[in-house]
Amino acid sequence: MLANPARTERGLLRKEGEYWTVGYGGRVFRLKDTKGLAYLAQLLRSPGTDVHALDLVGDTADHSESREDEANQFAAALPQSDEELESAGIHVGGLGDAGEVLDEPAKAAYRRRLAELRAEVAEAKRLDQFARAEQAEEEIEALLAELSRAVGLGGRDRRAASAAERARQSVNRALKTVLKRIAEQEPALGALLVHCIKTGTCCSYTPDPSFPITWQVEVALRDGTTAPPERLRSSSPLDPKRADKGIIAAGEFLVPQRSSAHRTPFVGREAEGDQVRTLVDQALLGRGSFVLLNGGAGIGKTRLAMEIAEYASRQGFQILLGHCYEREPHPYMPFVEMVEMALAQAQNLERFRQTLGDHAAELAQMMPSLRRVFPDIPPLELPAQQARHCLFQSLTVLLAREAHRVPQFLMVDDLQWAEECTLALLTHLAHRVAQLPVVIVGTYRDNDLDRNPALVRTLDELIRTGFPALKLQGLSYEAVAQLLQDLSHREPPPHLVRVIFEETQGNPFFLEEMYKHLVEEGKIFDTTGQFRVDLRVDEVDVPDNVSLVLGRRLDQLNEKARQVLGAAAVIGRSFSFPVLESLLEQKKTEDLLTALEEAQRMGLIVPRAEGPEALFTFAHELVRQTLLAGFALPRRQRLHLQVAEAIERVHAGAVHERAGEIAHHLVKAGSLADIKKLVHYLALAEKHGLEAAAYEDALRQFQPALSHGDAIDSRQRAHLLSDLATAERGLGK
Repeated sequence: MLANPARTERGLLRKEGEYWTVGYGGRVFRLKDTKGLAYLAQLLRSPGTDVHALDLVGDTADHSESREDEANQFAAALPQSDEELESAGIHVGGLGDAGEVLDEPAKAAYRRRLAELRAEVAEAKRLDQFARAEQAEEEIEALLAELSRAVGLGGRDRRAASAAERARQSVNRALKTVLKRIAEQEPALGALLVHCIKTGTCCSYTPDPSFPITWQVEVALRDGTTAPPERLRSSSPLDPKRADKGIIAAGEFLVPQRSSAHRTPFVGREAEGDQVRTLVDQALLGRGSFVLLNGGAGIGKTRLAMEIAEYASRQGFQILLGHCYEREPHPYMPFVEMVEMALAQAQNLERFRQTLGDHAAELAQMMPSLRRVFPDIPPLELPAQQARHCLFQSLTVLLAREAHRVPQFLMVDDLQWAEECTLALLTHLAHRVAQLPVVIVGTYRDNDLDRNPALVRTLDELIRTGFPALKLQGLSYEAVAQLLQDLSHREPPPHLVRVIFEETQGNPFFLEEMYKHLVEEGKIFDTTGQFRVDLRVDEVDVPDNVSLVLGRRLDQLNEKARQVLGAAAVIGRSFSFPVLESLLEQKKTEDLLTALEEAQRMGLIVPRAEGPEALFTFAHELVRQTLLAGFALPRRQRLHLQVAEAIERVHAGAVHERAGEIAHHLVKAGSLADIKKLVHYLALAEKHGLEAAAYEDALRQFQPALSHGDAIDSRQRAHLLSDLATAERGLGK
């Protein structure tokens, strides 16, 4: 008896102006036009046919008349002859050499266009023309991606691949992105298309006989109308007044790059995520909040906060992120980073200066570099008792002012390392956002509290006064299974889930690191690419201590890269390329760049931001600690001394701003450090703390400075004692 044939579904993919209508299984939804949808349409039109990536790109260009016209106009202005090309700095290689991704004239043209687009975004938002602003922002994002693709570490120009390879990369990336967008709207259709679409140099759509679909693919003529975009999801209704003002329109979301580099799929945390998302929704109605996320190292505190930040960004919030470090180089470091991020997002410097208004002088206490950007900031001379109060009040006023313009989402990460002055400012703001469209999220490790008594006192006050603290536990067995499925792109066998769950207790970071290690060791997949069936608990040679797992991953680095990364670990969780280069001055710059690129490819470090300092951050503190554990104490002390000297060389013109960092490394250098130099930098650091009204930081510098009595003359002691009295008065002692 023959089985009943599978029922044929009808599928719809129709382009209407700037949007595509997608229909399947009785459900219809709309997606904004992208190249990936055009590529998908071509594949669906020709089931079972291999289409070269170059043909896909070419056909898509042919079907976009407006883009073709723009391209023709742009091409007409370009140099044509070989002589004109050479004079313009454009060099044409052979078929196997595509040259630089972007030469200098091209990069300059991109930057000019970026300036024009940012001005256009500002004007469009001022006129409430959000569709126009969105289109310009998409072009900005594309241009920034091209600039980033064209420049490697240390500012080196990257070489372009061949035309076919570039087309393959572009098409594959576009198709995978659009399939993910479809899966977000209709998971069943997304999963089916992922199964049926083959990507590569040649792409194809091969229908699944078990789930037959008859596709209707159409491209409607433009009629001057625009379909409405996808609606934002929210667990509570939005204020219509805010919607009318465009406050819920998704704003530009700029975050440190470490937050989005090769992130693990996000699973679990439904209850915690819903709770914090509710706070975001309530903030849109003017009911602000402050919440704390805590748990052990690698449990996913930062990741959950970042997922909520992305949700808030889609609701129109401005996102400002700040991080605490085991040794903060400056007082109020996370808030300094937030101001820097706000400055980077500002439409122009003049607008940002107007926002600061009369509070610029107070902010310059916390962030002296503002005076270099805005030389007109006046000096501020206040008694010690008033300086901190004015700083805190100024930040509160500025936050309230900006929040009434656009809702604010502030995230302070790794509070277990926060300085006392940072905690005092955070507490001050937490008590003042209840009537503002503001959400503040703080994260901390609850197993490191004994190292920071100031945080214990702060938490006691905040929790006692009603601010929630959410403790994250390990992922459930089911969530571990889902995460392994997302990592391996296939259903994991129960025995593998059990082994990983038992060894990691659901810690997402440990889980991912163990999975990577077992894959690299050939423990999970056999030679045919299938899951091994003979994996047993007693055969897992990964020890309980995750630092050993990381150590084995680090062993995959070549010796030169391991040495470079070890030196970077001594500098700190974050390190700049100029300081690393000065520290390892005996090594060639090319070797340093190659080592960093290798570490970045392995996911051990991530770039924090573009800029003159070329900052990098270790992907996890445990990576850095594992590297440090490989050094004997005398070698670590010698390296700390050399780091202090390297910082002095690199920042010779602003050494007073780095006094805290230099003093920290000299203290770590132990007996190798020159006592007089140590006392000098300790005194500079406490002076900087006084000027920034960070009195706790200043007091902490006094004790080691005064303890070296033999290296201090009577005049220095008198100055230190005078400053000590000033700091104590500032704290009301």
